[in-house]
Formats: sequence, C-alpha cells, structure tokens
Amino acid sequence: MSQTPAQLLDAMILDAARAAVESPMYAEEQIDVPGFAKVNREKLLDLIACVPTLRAELARKYRDDLADTHPRLVALLGADGAGSVAAAKALRGPRPLRMPRGRTRARVGGGLPSGNGDGQRSPDPAAIRRSERFGRRLAEVRAARDQARAQRDYARTETDRLRRDLEAAEQDRDESLAVSEALRAELAAERARAAKLATDVPAAAAVLRAALLPPPAPASVVDVDIDPREREAEGAVGAAQAAETRVDPRISTALAKTEVTPELLLAILDGVLAPPAQAEQVWVGEPREIVLTPLGGGTHIGGSCMLVSAGDVRLLVDAGMRPRKPMDDAGPEHIDVALTGRIDAIVITHAHNDHAGYVPALTARYPNLPVICTPDTAALLPTMWNDSVRVFERARDDCAQRDEPLAEPPYGQPQVLAAQHRIREVRCGRVVEIADGVTITLFPAGHILGAAGVVVSAGPNRITVTGDVSDLEQASVPGLVVPEVARGSDLLVIESTYCGDHGSNREAEVEKFVRMVAETVGDSAAAGGRVLVPAFALGRAQEVALTLRNRLPDVPVLIDGMAKEIATIYEKQTAGSARPLEIYGDQVSAVRPGDRQQLLRTFRRGVVVTTSGMLTAGPAVTWARSILPDPDAALLIAGYQDEDSPGFELLELAEGDRRGTFALGRDELEVNARVAKFGLSAHADRRGLSSIITDVGARDVMLVHGVASKQRDFADNLTRRGLSVVPTRRWQLTE
Repeated sequence: MSQTPAQLLDAMILDAARAAVESPMYAEEQIDVPGFAKVNREKLLDLIACVPTLRAELARKYRDDLADTHPRLVALLGADGAGSVAAAKALRGPRPLRMPRGRTRARVGGGLPSGNGDGQRSPDPAAIRRSERFGRRLAEVRAARDQARAQRDYARTETDRLRRDLEAAEQDRDESLAVSEALRAELAAERARAAKLATDVPAAAAVLRAALLPPPAPASVVDVDIDPREREAEGAVGAAQAAETRVDPRISTALAKTEVTPELLLAILDGVLAPPAQAEQVWVGEPREIVLTPLGGGTHIGGSCMLVSAGDVRLLVDAGMRPRKPMDDAGPEHIDVALTGRIDAIVITHAHNDHAGYVPALTARYPNLPVICTPDTAALLPTMWNDSVRVFERARDDCAQRDEPLAEPPYGQPQVLAAQHRIREVRCGRVVEIADGVTITLFPAGHILGAAGVVVSAGPNRITVTGDVSDLEQASVPGLVVPEVARGSDLLVIESTYCGDHGSNREAEVEKFVRMVAETVGDSAAAGGRVLVPAFALGRAQEVALTLRNRLPDVPVLIDGMAKEIATIYEKQTAGSARPLEIYGDQVSAVRPGDRQQLLRTFRRGVVVTTSGMLTAGPAVTWARSILPDPDAALLIAGYQDEDSPGFELLELAEGDRRGTFALGRDELEVNARVAKFGLSAHADRRGLSSIITDVGARDVMLVHGVASKQRDFADNLTRRGLSVVPTRRWQLTE
C-alpha cells in the first residue's frame, strides 16, 4: 500500500471536492479546491456516501490501494448505500482509521453490516432515501451538463461551417460583382467609342476606304504605333492586293453620278488617313527647366509616383497604392507635393495596384485630368479599381466588427466610374502633346500585358521612365525593346526590384515548376493529386496558366478568383493581334460562381491557379484548407512573399522538409502536402537591368522601385563602370 489510510481518505475527499466545484452550482466561481475540501470535509464524506456514481468512480481510481487498507474506507466506496452512509459517519471521528487487531484483507466493493462492531446504529432509512434522491439529482445535473457541452460543441462546429459558407458566398458575390463591373466598364468604353466615332473624320474615311479597298489581314497592317518587334512581320503588303479595288455597289452608284473615279476617292481618303509628313518641329521657345521628383516608390516598393515638370507643365507618371498602410493614407508617400498645383496629365505605365491604384482619388480631385495609358492597360484598370473598392469595403466591415474607428477609403464606386471616363488610350510609338510643346511617347516594357515605359520630351530635353520592365520573353508578353526615342535621354528612371539578383535562369525555373506539377498530378486520374498555385491576379496567374497549357496539355487546370476575369481580358485584348493569347480551352477552364464548394470535393487531379498570391485572402485560402492536409497534394508558391504574409510563414515551415500545424485565418491545419517555391519573375534582374541601362545610354540614371541597400550596391557597380547614377530624389537638368 503506497498511502496510509489517512492519506488515502484525504485524497478521496479532495477528489470529491473537485467533482463538487465542477458542478453547475459552482461552475462560474473561482474556488480553491484544497481549501474547499478542508472546510467541507464532513459534507464531502456524505456526498461520497450518497452518490453511487461518485463512489464507483473513486473505487475504480483507488482499486489497488483499497485492496489492503482500513475496512471503513472499503465500506465507504462499497456498493451498499447503507454501508457507505454508516462508514461516512464513522469516519468523522477524531481517530476514525485506527486499525483493529487481526486485520484481514478486505474485498473491494464489500459493505459493512448493520452492526459494525463499533457500536454504531444502522442508518436512518429516511436519510438513505434523501441521499439517494440527492444522488439522482446530481446524476441528472451531470447528464444535463454533458448534454450542454455536446450542444456547445455542435454549435461551434456549425458556426465554423456557416462561417465558411458565408466566406464562400461572399467570394461568389465578389466575383459576380467583378464580372458585372467589368461588363459595365466594357459597355461604357464601347459607348464612348461610339460617341467619338460620330465626329471622327478619320474613322469615317476608314469606313469608306474599306468599302473601296478591303483592308489587308491584321498581320499586314502597318501602324505608326506598332511594337517595333512586329514591324517586319506586319510590314509586308502585296502589291497586287494593294492595287485591287472592289467597290461597294452603293458607292459605285454614287460615284457614277458625280463622275468621281474610285481611284480619285481612294487617294482623297488616303490623304485624310495619312496626311503628308510635316517638317520636324524645331524648338524655338525659351529653354525649359525639366525636373523629376519621386513622390513614392523610390527606395521602396509600392505607391509608385513620379512628378515631371517642364516649366509650368506638370504631369505624373503613375500613382499607386502602398500595401499594408491604413486605407486613408495608402496613396503615394509624398503625393501632397503634386497636389499643391495643377496637374496636366497622368501617365500610367501598367495596371498593377502599386502603380495605378490611387488614380480614382486623383481624378476625383481633378475632374478633367486625362489618364493616359495603352489600350490593354485601359481594359484592365476598371477591374483592378473595382477590386480595390471591394477591399476598402471589407476593411471597413472588419473595423466595424472590432469596434475600431472607421477610416475613410480613398475612393468608392462613383469615383471609379468617373476615372474610367478620364482614360485616354494611346498606342505605343505615338507622340502625344500634353501642353505647350511637352510630349510623351509610350513604348512596350514587357512585364505584363499593356505595360509601357514613357519618354517625356520638352524641346530637346528628354526623361525616360521605364515603369516595371522585363527584358525576357514570357508566355504572355514579349520582352522590352528600347525604342530610338529613348536613346540618349538626359535621365533614365529605371525600376530596381531585383537589382540584387545577379542572374536567374528563367527556363530552369519553368522546368522546375513543370516537373513538380507532373510529379504531383501523375499520369492517371487514379494515381494523381492536386496542386494549388496561389498567384497574383494580374500577370502571374495568366503566365502560370499559359505555361501549364503549353507544357502539360493533359493536366486539367482551374483558374479561380479575380485571375479568371483578367484571363478573359487577356484573350479579348490580344484577339486578332500578332500574338493572340488563348488561355481557356482544352484542359484550362474557369471556376464558375457557385461551383467552388463542389469542386473542392470532386476535383482530385490537376492544378488550381487562384488569388491571392500571398495566401492573405480570397479563394486561395479556401483551396489551401483542403489541399494542405492532403499528403498527395502540393502547394507551389509562385512569387515574392511579404515577411508577415501567410505564404512566407508556410515557406518557413516547409524549409528542411519540416511538417506541423499552420495557422491560416482562424484554422489550424496539418501540413502534409508538399510545399515549395518557384520563380516566374516578370522583372528584369541585375543583368537585364544593366543591359537596358547600357542600351538607353542616358546621361544620368536614377534607381527606383527597389530596396535601398540593394540599390546602393547596384549603383556602386554602375558607377565603377563609368555611369552617372544620381540619388533617388529631386533631379533637375543642368548644363
């Protein structure tokens, strides 16, 4: 026996005290159990004697100790209720556990006779009945408690299910709104084009010319705005085709009445469409001071904005949002500098939020401000802006739920609609005058669909701003080619996102990605698994989908989230061009609103490409909950991850092939899936940036849109090569 009878009795009473304080009567109180046991010792003895379930529980717990101990302890925990009550009374005395002579081993579960040898009388039957009633009541209370706990657990489970259903419904709603807003923007653009055609003489001339001479195939059209990489392919027009005229019968009848030949009318229309080249204008005005001031995105990434001034002409290149900032302070860091005076125009290099997300706030302040960008960027901007409005609304809802002050968003739906009407599409290569001899010229920059650099000219002085650039060809867009108009600029402002990367093998990264997908999905539905690729909605997701379609044509691919609307825009914008993009079809399809929950259960082999790229929100979180616990699945991260993002934490967990639980939102997930990262960068690395800088041959170079420490190292490298690298701050042309 490991305990003396007295110690064993104290332990039993302490256990009874614990059972008592856990009952509903004391559930809400903070009670010191040992103190409670000491004060209520006699009552706890009665509780043990009166509650059969408690006696049985203690008998099981102390079975080994009861085999060789005092008979009264055995009787206290025995099956006989009367004997238990009698033992409880006997154990109240000053020396209740004095061992009798000739003690024998007692059998657990036995009871005491009515006459127990100590002169104790048999218990009162009424007391026994009261004890039994008390025991039944306690059993009922415990059963009610257990039922309440079960109901609570069920309610929690049901709450989690309803929360996930609500998240899915909100995602479906957001996607439907995105589609609706995209269609509304497309309709507005078509109406604007129709209104413009009503007074567009060149457009009317083009219609008449088409009736006289059907235009050559799209691949043969030569336009001053054409991408220089495509000029050679589109410059061949057959002489026989050019000479052939097929006049519309209605025009033939009209010409016959006026005695005007089709050839004469064709010559007149050609003169309207392509007027004789004017002599090159020579700047004869006063020399203009040209100045560039970075207002955001200089020595950091996000909120990109450059103010370019030429005399009293002021224009902005980009106006982006800063991530992880309060939404009432998320615009370019020093945008107030630009807001002190007039702004003649804003040029958007591409549609990413960190370069264009703040534009509706500016057009709300400057209602007549023209927003200049390429046609592809113009098609993408409404979808991106509308998504930002939904992000602002969710942020306000979160603040309201946490009872925090509600920050004012930079803009809402009306401001987005107004900004759409301010967009002015300009093709690459076309010279556009902003005001008083200050012109801009856009050129293709790679990076994503529609991305462009800009050359700002004021007389003989020129500043070139690249925006985000990629010198390597991607599946979705070709790489940058430096235009002649940019060569020899006074200042080149170039992004430096990956200026610390000394070289990356893009094809090797593509091969790595394709291999990991093939290993996971297998070559049959029976042996296959799923791959989740969280990707940025604009650019990266389409690049991943095109890569999979080209390299793994037998692997099913689903595109989910806002990425699927962007993919549709990619297809529409490039249809009929020299590089049409076919993303959907064959094995690539979009997840329709309302189908996600079913696909989570039924889609067992293939790849899901969806937003958000850092696992912060969106359908990627929903898919990750299903895929991460699956040992046959993989989650492949396709790009940069902020240090405080869930994607970054997941990569850290996966380092060294470690496994464990991962917190994703409110859920704790077991990570059994393969987790890895691959690179499909849309930015030029150090080698590519150096090549572009050398090709432009500018007088001065300014590094922006990068990490300050890496910019300093790259600037030192360029300086050693004899290049003039100026600080990332206000720059003014000096003679």
